[in-house]
Amino acid sequence: MKEALLCVDLQNDFYEYGALPVEGASEINEKINQLLKNNRYVTVVASQDWHPQNHLSFASNHREDPFTPYEGEKKGLGPLLWPDHCVQNSFGADFHPDIYTEKFDLIIRKGQLTEVDSYSAFHDNDGRDLGLAEYLKALAVEKIVVVGLALDVCVYYTVLDALKHGFSVELIREASKGVEAQPGDVDRACQDMKDKGAIII
Repeated sequence: MKEALLCVDLQNDFYEYGALPVEGASEINEKINQLLKNNRYVTVVASQDWHPQNHLSFASNHREDPFTPYEGEKKGLGPLLWPDHCVQNSFGADFHPDIYTEKFDLIIRKGQLTEVDSYSAFHDNDGRDLGLAEYLKALAVEKIVVVGLALDVCVYYTVLDALKHGFSVELIREASKGVEAQPGDVDRACQDMKDKGAIII
């Protein structure tokens, strides 16, 4: 079975010092680099949040506090407003310097449209296809190994979309961390991924 490694949003703003920090994020780097050095994968793909400064998922653009529920009418945004993060061409949008990025074969940049957010590496939140499934199927990939940040947001939605596209999915738990915006978010995300067919290692 041909396998791909999918590294979700390993960007500075999601690490402990970033704008949208995930506690303990740096702890996953060593395991991810071990996987990146493994030659078993047909391809290695990385997703990268790549937001314009005026992105409507940013609380600052609504004059609201971060993590305020979004109550507007834009269907491509998620349930929460976020701190400004991963702004195009900023340090925060760059991949963490310790990650072996030279191993990446393809980078999927997501969240580039001002009025549409993108949690999944496969689709924007409004359903627009980002081309990843087609790329993987062209390489005859059947199984995707997923790692990255944040487990309960972008990793979660990426795994669900991968399953919908018919891939077998394996999530490496020690190579993923969650933001836990609400208590229990990580456990709920893991249970839902398992219920829908993902294997969590």
